[in-house]
Amino acid sequence: MKDKKPAARSTSSKSKKASSRVTAAKWEAAAAAGVAGRRVQRQAIGEASVEKVAGRQFQKTRGQAIQAHIAARGRRQQARRDAR
Repeated sequence: MKDKKPAARSTSSKSKKASSRVTAAKWEAAAAAGVAGRRVQRQAIGEASVEKVAGRQFQKTRGQAIQAHIAARGRRQQARRDAR
């Protein structure tokens, strides 16, 4: 059997302990940012669901209001044509 020689380490590389300390600090910051992002996302989903419920509750009247606005616009256009 051949004995394997350990790989030569460059003198400029960080030790494993030092690099783990640096990455741990980065992980904490990333984890905090992730939690904040998820909280904002959950709030946005909650607000959207409330709006959807309100929309479904008044779906019939909302549709009638939209149609009434369209009809009123048509009447105004026709009145302008008649006035020419």
